[in-house]
Amino acid sequence: MERKFFIALFFMFLAGCIASSYPSEVFVEKVIDGDTFIGNGHIIRLLGIDAPEKAQPCYEEAKNFLKKLIENKTVKLEYDKRKKDKHGRLLAYVWINNTFVNKEIVEKGFAIYRDYGNKLIYRDLLNIPPRGCVKQIDTCEECIGIAYFRWNPEGDDCKGGEFVILKNYCSFPCNLTKWSIEDAEGNKFVLPEVEIKRTLAIYFDCEFEKEGIHFCKEGCKAVWDNNGDIFKLYNNKGELVIYYEYSP
Repeated sequence: MERKFFIALFFMFLAGCIASSYPSEVFVEKVIDGDTFIGNGHIIRLLGIDAPEKAQPCYEEAKNFLKKLIENKTVKLEYDKRKKDKHGRLLAYVWINNTFVNKEIVEKGFAIYRDYGNKLIYRDLLNIPPRGCVKQIDTCEECIGIAYFRWNPEGDDCKGGEFVILKNYCSFPCNLTKWSIEDAEGNKFVLPEVEIKRTLAIYFDCEFEKEGIHFCKEGCKAVWDNNGDIFKLYNNKGELVIYYEYSP
């Protein structure tokens, strides 16, 4: 009987730890910015949306909107499959009374939808085109990332085979016309007129039958150094969007 009692106590303790790690309700102590706040000591990030950063327009407006909506109030939290981000912040859908906070911020134009490639429960409610305040921000710089980079293909690199796949993590298409790619040595490749909806393959070869953009040069086709290099992506204003350094 004692053993069963202690086992029951253990599982009750474990359940309590899980509940405290992922609370269903918190008191909002402080709003950090337009999509992040502190509740019951947890740093909580509103899932499925992305509000302006400190240096961007609308930052203060987005922060103040969220502050008025939830600060010093109790909110309910709902989680998706992924409950934490790489920084250890809780990822949650937030409700106050009958108001879906994540949706309210996007609808009022203080954030954009962002799923980072995940299938979110409330995608259909949050996935609307940028509006209001955030519409003035060129948000595509925040949307583009590297999905796959083959800098060292099998066989002779001079024959081709190097490519990179860019991914658009936002719900709207991005125009990458005249964006450019550079390596550590300053070799530059300017993108032609192109729009990316989900993914865009960029090849450094002359095999034009493959769908995507091809940068074909005479002689050795290799661009990326197998001993280590830097992939840099710039927007059409010459501003750095991606800096990716690799080594073998």
